[in-house]
This record gives sequence, C-alpha cells and structure tokens, in this order.
Amino acid sequence: VEACVVATEFGRALAPIPFAGAAAALVAAPALAWALDGEAVAAAMRGQTLVLPILNWGEARIEASRVEDGWRLDGVASGVYCAPGAETFIVEAATSEGAVLAIVSVRARGVSVGGARTVDGAMAGDVAFANCRVRDSNVIVGGDAARLRERIATATALLCAAELVGVMDLALERTLDHIKTRTQFGRALGSFQALQFKIVDAYIGLALTRELARETARLAGAGSSARMASAAKAKASDSAREAMRVMVQLHGAIGFTDEHDVGLCLKRALALGAAWGTAADHRRLVSARTGVDDARFRVDSPDDAAFRAEARGWLEANLPTRLRHLPTRPSFEDACWWHKKLAQRGWIAPNWPKAHGGMEAPVARQIILIEELGAMGAPEISGQAIHHLGPILQVFGTPEQKARHLPGMLSGHVIWGQGYSEPGAGSDLASLRTRAARDGDEFIINGSKIWTTWGQHADWMFALVRTNPDVKKQAGITFLLIDMETPGVTRRAIRTIAGDDEFAEIFLDDVRVPVSNVVGAIDDGWRVATALLEKERLNGANPRKCADILAKIKHAIAGSPADPAFLDRLARAEIDYVALCATYARIVSMVESGAKPSGDFAFAKLVNAELQQALCELLVDALGARGALEGPLEADGNSVWPGLTYLQSRRTTIHGGTSEIQRGLIARRVLGLS
Repeated sequence: VEACVVATEFGRALAPIPFAGAAAALVAAPALAWALDGEAVAAAMRGQTLVLPILNWGEARIEASRVEDGWRLDGVASGVYCAPGAETFIVEAATSEGAVLAIVSVRARGVSVGGARTVDGAMAGDVAFANCRVRDSNVIVGGDAARLRERIATATALLCAAELVGVMDLALERTLDHIKTRTQFGRALGSFQALQFKIVDAYIGLALTRELARETARLAGAGSSARMASAAKAKASDSAREAMRVMVQLHGAIGFTDEHDVGLCLKRALALGAAWGTAADHRRLVSARTGVDDARFRVDSPDDAAFRAEARGWLEANLPTRLRHLPTRPSFEDACWWHKKLAQRGWIAPNWPKAHGGMEAPVARQIILIEELGAMGAPEISGQAIHHLGPILQVFGTPEQKARHLPGMLSGHVIWGQGYSEPGAGSDLASLRTRAARDGDEFIINGSKIWTTWGQHADWMFALVRTNPDVKKQAGITFLLIDMETPGVTRRAIRTIAGDDEFAEIFLDDVRVPVSNVVGAIDDGWRVATALLEKERLNGANPRKCADILAKIKHAIAGSPADPAFLDRLARAEIDYVALCATYARIVSMVESGAKPSGDFAFAKLVNAELQQALCELLVDALGARGALEGPLEADGNSVWPGLTYLQSRRTTIHGGTSEIQRGLIARRVLGLS
C-alpha cells in the first residue's frame, strides 16, 4: 500500500525515473536476497544501482538451456523501459521444463543493451542475450521461480498502475483549472455540457483505476495473484490513454505544445502504458481462466470464506432452477415468495441495523452475498421498500411510522411503490404537479404518477406531492405515504419492450390521506426525496446484476473455441466489474461510517448501468446467430435468455436518473463545474 502511495506521487510529479521500474525488484528483495549477493541488494536498496526485471511480456522471448557449468541464455527482449542504466536484470526465460528466473549482470559476457529515447524523455532499449552463461547459483527454478515471478509481476503491474493514477490525477487537475478559467463565446469552457461530459468520462476512468489499484494493493499481502494486478495495469493503461486524449483536446492548441503539463502527462502515460506488459498483454492474463467463479479477484478471510460457502450452499438448496437467471423480473407471486424466503433466512436486509430487524452485516459479507446471489442468478425482488423507503423511514420516520411499516417491508407481506415521476416531470422531478390540498387532518390529492414499478400490485405508495404552489419548485413539496386501497386511486399497468408488466400509471382523484402520513415535515419533502434518491443510486450501483450477466456469458462460451478478440472484450468488461465491486465496497463502507459521498453515488450508478449494457452486448455476441432469440437457451446446463436480457438492460441508463443526469451531477458535485 505504501509503495503504491509513493508511486502515485511519482506520477503526479512526472518524476524523471518512473517508480515502477526502479522499485519493482526492491518490493521482491526479501525473496531475492538469497539469489543476489548481499552487496548488490544493499546497493540497490540505497538507490546506487537499478535492478530491473525482464518478464515474458509481449515480445520478450528468452530461452534457457542447461550447459555443463550452469545455464545458457539466448534471445531478445524488445523495448525494455529503463534498460539503459540498469546494473542487474532479473530475466524470465523459458525451458522445456517451465520458466526459470536468472540473475544477470549487465556486464556479463553475451549481454548487450541498446538505447533509444522514449516519448517522455526516458530511455528504453532492446536487451539481447547471446550465449550468455549464468552459474547455477544465480538461476531460480521450480516453485521458487514461479512464486518470485508472480511477486515481481504483481509489483511491476501494480506500481505502474498506481503511477498512472498519479499522472491522470495531475492531468485532471490541470485540465479542470483550464476549463474553469478559460472563456470562449462569453462563457467558461467548463460550462458547456458537451465538454463537461467528456471530462466526466475521463474522471470515471481515473476513479475506477484508483479503486482497482487501491483494492489490489490492500490485498497484495493477503495472497492476491498477479492476475488482479494485471487487471489494474490494463485498466490504468487504457484509462490513461483515453483520458489524455480528452484532456489534450480540451486544452485546444496549447495542449499540443510543451508549454503545458498536459502534454507531458500524455507522453508519460503513453510510455508507462507500453512498459512491463501492454494493456493487451495483461488482459490476456485476466482472460486466461474463464470459470464463472473467476469473476471474483478478491481474497476472502477464513470467516468470510465460510460465509460464502454457507450462502452458496443455501442458495443451491433453496432457489428453484426455474427462477435462476431470468431475463426480466419474476412474476409478482414468485418475487413475493423469494422475498419471504430470504426474509426467513435473515438475509433480506443485509445493510439494515439489527435494531430494525436487519442483518447489519459487515461490508465484506454484503459484497459476498451480492456476488453469490448474482452468480446463482437469483431473481429481483421489489426494492422500493428494502432499499429505498425502509432506510429513509429509519432516519426521517416517526416512531409510529417505523413500528407500523418496517416489519411488513422486511417480511414481504406489504408491497410498496414509488410515486415520483409524472408525465411532465421525469428528470426534472421538481416540476411535479400532483397537488395536495390541506383539509383539516387530511390532504386531498389530485394528479397522477407514472413509471411506478409494480404499482399495479402495490399495497402502499410513497409519493412526492406539491403542498405549496406559491414558492420555488423544490420548496413546496411534501413526502407522503399513500394507502393504495384509498378511494380515488386508479392503476394501469404498462408493458415494457421486454414484454414485462413492470411499470404502472397511478391516477389520484380526490384521494384523502391523513396528515400523519407525512414523512419529515410539510413542504420539506425535497430533502427527504434527495436522501432517498441517493439510496436509490447506491442500490443502482449494486454490482449484483453485472455478476449475473457475467455468469451467463461464462456459461454461454463454456466448451466453445476461444475467440481472442471476444476474450479481450470480455476481459475489459470483467476488469470494469471488479473495479465496480471495489468502488461499491468503499461507498458502502463510507455510508456505514456516516459519510455522505453523494457524488460517488452518481458515479457508481452510472458505471453499473453502462457496464450492464456492455455485458449484455457481449452475451448477445457470445451466442452468435442465436443472440436475438428470446430464449431460454441451454448453455452449460443453465438457461440463458439473450434477447430479453438485452432488452431489459436498456432500462438501466434511464431509471433512477438517466446517465446524462448522473454525468451532470458528477460535473457539478465532484468536479466543481457549473
């Protein structure tokens, strides 16, 4: 973790010597000490010499063969970053019995190092070995070689990713300064929405890379493999190149000169992206194993591993096959049955406090439950009560409201709908026109709501209504609980493009609701609604659905010949999934500690929504000519519904605030643009 912090700061400073190359071998120094002589290790630790690893990435093809007095090395590693100036190389070489690691001095006979400038002003060169002899004591073989190779590979990839985070961070800082102060057409550049969305997307790449590198660093001491570090390096290389492209563009002509740091950031990002394995090299490692369980990169503690086994076993025994991996919501009856089944097990509300009947599970176990539910293809339940209203009542509700409503939410015996959107107030929710006129101890409500999920089945609805039309839009809104059996309530189901009666339109004609059903204060409903929207976005960031679709893809390609181009696309998506899991875990942890990372809610919801759609594209492509079929198709013993799954995914970038709304929130709340 500390090494990654230093690497990030090296990146921010655009230090002349990239930290990843100089430090990777030192991270592995304890394991190297017995192979390198003590003087060489001490000199390297003092910074007097550079011990540089040359692993089998890209064009590195070094062969090793036994000779009478040790080993012989032959081959060339091309374009090794920082090779000129290195004193010692740790060389991975191939043999008929597997890879070995050889410790080779640059002064050894048969070693030659070329030199050429890289775009960032550093040096790189081809390192050639021609009949280079290495004694047995400087060659590591067998399991020791494999373990040391993984340690060095993890260090180089992870430190390089962390350094790229610093480079991107510096470029983002400089670019934000520029677009906030540079004016064109009488306005700051940062006020144009088209430019805001560009910089937001660059920020998203940086944020995902930072989360992935941070999670990898945290787990590196717990035995995480080089595969996770490869995920971080691949994501960092791709994100940095895309971010630099955007940031240079936003600077205009000055971005194409050496007059501004953004050009230097571009050069360093290009060089680090090519060093110690390209993004494509690392994605190949990520996709080398394609089992469904390999969607997880994290390392469970023994207690968490036991909980995972418990959850997996219980789901296998209790979730009927017919309800697994459904493309849309289950039937209302099946959803209620599954809700009650989870409630009986005590797993329906893992993040609720025990005082309110919840599981109050640590973040790691919440994530494990998400992953196992997703991998098993568990059906969706109505989240309006558990994920949205329940947590809001725990904060804003009266004791009577909590006692009356929370138990039914947990048990699944009372179904809730959300009455926010109206025909003329969707993304612009504050423009709602449903009126609530005070009449003694009651409100008389007139208006309509639309896009209410399962509103045709709901027993109750929480709604926003306008109680004061004489103040600005947000100020006169009240948050109200409505019994759907009240006279004057009419419902109409709405069928989606996926053939599911998921939504309903609700008509309210002279509906009388007690004033005691107000949550919070009259005319202060916008504050309650904003808190609920953040809960909704947090739930919208839940990576469970991505895990489900990822599992479907793995089932669809199981036993099929591996297409390298497809596996590369899948690796990109899988890396984003892992970064999303790391992001979600951090946000949940922050919420549990009392923080309010509202900008992060929008960021994670946006990433999750667009990743779901990208995964659905992969699912359709994985099945080729059968990809447009509704389903179900049998794949690896599982049912897959490619066409309906794809259609259902189109909702993800619309509900809970469109992706455009989320980008606008990030631009304002995180990046400070207006």
